Amino acid sequence: MPFFRKKPIEGLLPGGRCSWHRYEESKKGHYSQLLLERAHKDRNPLLPLTEDKYRSRELVASKEVCHLTELYHWSEDVTIDWDTLPERCVIKPNHWTGDALFIMDNGPVPLANIPRKFRFMTQAENRYRVIRNWRDQNGKYWPKWRIERLLRWSLRQEFPVPLEWGAATIAPRGIMIEELLTDNNHLPNDWKVHVFHGKAGFIQYDTGRMTTHSQSIYTLDGQRIHQSNPNFSQEHTPDEIVSILGKEGIDELVHIAERLAEDIDYTRVDMFRAEGKWYFGEFTNYHNSCHPQSLEWEELAGSLWLSDTL
Repeated sequence: MPFFRKKPIEGLLPGGRCSWHRYEESKKGHYSQLLLERAHKDRNPLLPLTEDKYRSRELVASKEVCHLTELYHWSEDVTIDWDTLPERCVIKPNHWTGDALFIMDNGPVPLANIPRKFRFMTQAENRYRVIRNWRDQNGKYWPKWRIERLLRWSLRQEFPVPLEWGAATIAPRGIMIEELLTDNNHLPNDWKVHVFHGKAGFIQYDTGRMTTHSQSIYTLDGQRIHQSNPNFSQEHTPDEIVSILGKEGIDELVHIAERLAEDIDYTRVDMFRAEGKWYFGEFTNYHNSCHPQSLEWEELAGSLWLSDTL
């Protein structure tokens, strides 16, 4: 059978890998187009620093506004002393995305919100692997050598989307092992604040990341923002988040995010709430690899980002 080369995507930006990694003049000023412009042109040294899951911890600690997970291990190669690891922890590279992240769950009681089914031939929707007794949530066997092999591969490989300069240029690369956060024996949901020029614009709430992923965005007083064409289902997200966090909890989340992001024009600050405390997760400077969002999201975030330049 002859080899057929895939036709190049016309107009793709250098380093782009997806069909939407190109400018669209008719959508100039939209959020995803501004993200693309950042990826293509912005070389602010804060971008690789904040994208770096290891180095960003020092920046967060200097702000003294939230909690950090305990860091058990850091090395620039894969040197894991398995005998000294706690029963629960997270193993991940400092530069990579979710397919090389391992959640070790070997305590006496398994995590409550991780359904475990034997699906050997099924690709999991979520790329995080929750390892218990050396098998992931889909039943695939992950012995120590296989985990280490994937981690080594992630350290050697080109970043999947070179267009995302801040993530693609992280150096040095290495492996982190950190505390696994739980809330009443559940993995906590994701709270993400989109901050523009040091001011929070809106809050993103993701639930069911390990099962049925739902996502909504909210005003700073906790009311859901209508999206006519959202990228993810909103089925399992509430109409408002005041009943979950309380006004004080929302205000605290916003304050933390604004302090952490005060030095950059835009970033997404990812946080977790565990046992009543706010913990830093990571900074995200290229949300969903610049994928277009709902029309409402695009227009709102685009106007917030441009507001300081108008």
